[in-house]
This record gives sequence, C-alpha cells and structure tokens, in this order.
Amino acid sequence: EIHYGEDMCADCGMIINDARFAASYAAKEGEGAYKTYIFDDIGDMLHHMQQNLTLVGVGWWVHDYDSEEWIDAGAAFFVESSAIKSPMGHGLAAFATEEAANTFAGEVDGTVWDWGHLRVEHAMAGHQH
Repeated sequence: EIHYGEDMCADCGMIINDARFAASYAAKEGEGAYKTYIFDDIGDMLHHMQQNLTLVGVGWWVHDYDSEEWIDAGAAFFVESSAIKSPMGHGLAAFATEEAANTFAGEVDGTVWDWGHLRVEHAMAGHQH
C-alpha cells in the first residue's frame, strides 16, 4: 500500500503522487524476511533493480494505467513513449491486457513490451540514465 502525497520513491526520493505510474517490488532480506520498495515511476523501479543487483526480487507490481489497480508486473504489458508524461520522465505506462496496451501505444506512437523484454531493454540502456 502506498500513501500518495506522503510516501517517497525508493530510487529518487520524490513524493509519490500519481497511482498510474507507481510501482513496487519485494526483495528477500533473509530467511522469511522481505523488504518492499516503492517507486513513483516504473522506470525508477527498473533503475533501482539495476543498481541493486544483489537484491533477490520475489515479486513486482505496477498499476494498470486505466483502472489504477495493482497488477503483477510479470503479466503486464508496458507502453514506452516520449508522449507519456511519467513523474521522472521514463515514459512508461503499464496495462493489464495486451489489447489495451496496443490501443494506447497507437495513440501515443509507443512501443509495447512485456516484462521480460522491458527489463532487458532497460538493462541495456541503464548506462544512459
């Protein structure tokens, strides 16, 4: 659970205000112990994962851009476009269905990625941020 207008992004330290772009993942900290990290931008979550490769992630979540419901990032479809004004400018939005992602991508001239491809793309581009 994120307290909008109060909680800070674990990557950039900014207050999280927009549920459409908020993201979270849980990492194992020890035997039966987990820590949850929250972010104001899906791109910040990807950046944090790149900077903390020793963290063993056990779950990743994003919000469906349309409904603002939490969804499993592994099953989500992501649209990347410079026309998407996300909090830290990563230009990523997540969708529960591929159909919704394709429709939105058409509106913003964006590229659709699944979670696996998105992680690879951002790992490759990580040195540019």
